[in-house]
Amino acid sequence: MNKPIKPRPCKILLALVSVACAAPILMTSEPAHAVDKIYSPQIVQGEWELEYFGTNTFDHQHDKNNLQEHEISVGYGVTDWWAPEFYGVFEKQAGESIRLSGFEFENHFQFTEPGEYWLDSGLLLAYIHTTHRDDPDGLEVKLLLEKQTGRFLHRANIGFEQEVGSHAQGGPDRVILWSTRYLYDPHFAPGFEIQSNFGKPGEVHGFNRQEHYIGPSAYGQIVPNLKYEAAYLFGVSNAASKGAVRFLLEYEVFF
Repeated sequence: MNKPIKPRPCKILLALVSVACAAPILMTSEPAHAVDKIYSPQIVQGEWELEYFGTNTFDHQHDKNNLQEHEISVGYGVTDWWAPEFYGVFEKQAGESIRLSGFEFENHFQFTEPGEYWLDSGLLLAYIHTTHRDDPDGLEVKLLLEKQTGRFLHRANIGFEQEVGSHAQGGPDRVILWSTRYLYDPHFAPGFEIQSNFGKPGEVHGFNRQEHYIGPSAYGQIVPNLKYEAAYLFGVSNAASKGAVRFLLEYEVFF
């Protein structure tokens, strides 16, 4: 017997109201990460997540080489449609050492039950508070989409990353992230990713003045409850670094 589909109008309304409240900030003023995590819309109620996420760039130009970001987070599935997560963010800019750059509060909303509609969907809302007074805070809003066809799993994240506060500059950076993987084995699912930062709407950018990356990736489970993601992305535009690596390690547990 099929499981009855649970209506979620209140959850969707809550998420849409949150976006509406964020919109004035988005239209009035932490630059977008060139390489980022690609989120699933799915939430598991009652699940704790302890996660490490890191990126590193490679290039012969000093200002685009060895740029690093490291995030350590803990999250919890409060309900089957809402999961908050807290991050400590560490960064390394060109010519600098790694430093604590901020704290992030993230809210992940799931709109639909898996398989309820042709496309699974959700929303990510995050606020980044920087630790240095001259750096702007950041607001991140992304639509999360997922579709499985046979043994192929596709994910897309589409949205904005916006500087806020007295040191903010310009409108939001527009980003589109895509991943496709082949579910070969629970321990190894090969795939590829495309990650693009199109810049701010008010700026005129050609392809080579935007940051575009594409490259192979792998996903899977190391041991029960311990998952990994790894990707090496090649910069395919002049503004991007020649290469970038990203790695994610996630431990999941129920209490």
